[in-house]
Amino acid sequence: MKKILIPILCILSISAVNAQTLQTSYFSEDFAYSYRLNPAFHPKNGFIGLPFIGSTGVGYKGNFAINDLFYKVGGERVTFINDAVPSSEFLGHFKDGPARFGTESYSNLFAIGFKAGGMYNIVDVNIRSYSSGWFPSDFMRFLKDGAVSDGTYDLSGLRAHSMSLADIGITSSWKLTRKLRIGMRFKGVFGLNNSYIDMDRMNIRHTGNDWSVTADGVIASAYDGYDIKTAPAPFDPTVELIDFRKTVFGKPKGVMNGFGVGADIGFLYDDSSWQLSASVSDIGCVFWFHNLYGHSPSQALEYSTEYQPHHHGGTRVDNEFSDMGALLGDAFGFLKEDEYQSLVLLPLTLRLGAQYLYLSDLSFGGLATFRYDPIRPFWDIRGNVNYRPVKKVELIGSLGMGSMGITAGAFANVRLGFLSIFAGTDNLLGSSISTFYPSGKGTPNFAAGVNIIW
Repeated sequence: MKKILIPILCILSISAVNAQTLQTSYFSEDFAYSYRLNPAFHPKNGFIGLPFIGSTGVGYKGNFAINDLFYKVGGERVTFINDAVPSSEFLGHFKDGPARFGTESYSNLFAIGFKAGGMYNIVDVNIRSYSSGWFPSDFMRFLKDGAVSDGTYDLSGLRAHSMSLADIGITSSWKLTRKLRIGMRFKGVFGLNNSYIDMDRMNIRHTGNDWSVTADGVIASAYDGYDIKTAPAPFDPTVELIDFRKTVFGKPKGVMNGFGVGADIGFLYDDSSWQLSASVSDIGCVFWFHNLYGHSPSQALEYSTEYQPHHHGGTRVDNEFSDMGALLGDAFGFLKEDEYQSLVLLPLTLRLGAQYLYLSDLSFGGLATFRYDPIRPFWDIRGNVNYRPVKKVELIGSLGMGSMGITAGAFANVRLGFLSIFAGTDNLLGSSISTFYPSGKGTPNFAAGVNIIW
């Protein structure tokens, strides 16, 4: 099961390893990590961010969630492919079109901010991750019914991408005039993983024990821990296909599987009562070394096999994922190629903001955000209310509309002596199940941290 799920399902599934820096925190005056949203911003104080506790968050955007894939049957947790889960119930979650998702995570390993040379400067080290996917409706139907029912399935357009990076950045912001401040962040990027599957065309026919798969697509992964195995193709024993069930996912031989550079730029125009700002983040690219790479054969895969789903031994979830892995292992056949290098753009983000200071402790703002992603672009327009009930407490509420519908956010930053503590979310309308995985269509994101200030 793990052999096939690692190279394919890992980039086709929801991973709760993703959270943007909160849009709701954009207009915060005390937030230590506001430079991530606009490098012209910086906190009033110097600060030190400690590993992970300085700033960590998770988030997810999509039209399906974990509780659409898992069910309770007889008091036991099972997956959607279990016979006790009706096809109509599961597929009803995807009646409005393709299944789509996007995730993002950001964990700070170290940061220090200080004033020097008339500028505010920040040095930081971070780990972040992005994932996005687009699954045709027939893909979900294939996972549910493909192993047990005759039928035809059109999986054309199936795409998924996952990228993990580490970066070391240097940020500086300074005043050009009394009212205009600009900021720049330059970063070296170290690629940890870049995996994707892209099927321009894929059609599957299942009749009895006979299968036919016609596909035009590629799969790739930049991770040097694979021990890639091959097996003779059903249509021609002289042709070797990647055998995912025997391919071993082990420890990486090195640390870096790619490298690149990036930059963020931004400005802030402050006219006492009004503030106008804009930023562009992640201008740059990463050069990847893909050691697992394959493309679909030009011939149709014709084979015969009889699936006997597990109904005993171990947990139902483990066995059902094993069945799913066996099904995908046969359907997704790829000819192995030599190592492949590619240049991939970072997910560019544009932000435009305006804020009006109504009172010394009350302000109103508006923020428009657009993130470029070839699979799942994201946009959000959000209004904010900033309130400071006392000098060391900052509270922000927001209401937004975007590519994932209506959302409401909240953010709080509190200073206690030499500590600055923050927590927030861009989606108060979401929910989560007892295992803290995302749940519900309005799935929440959140971020929190504790930093030393002076």
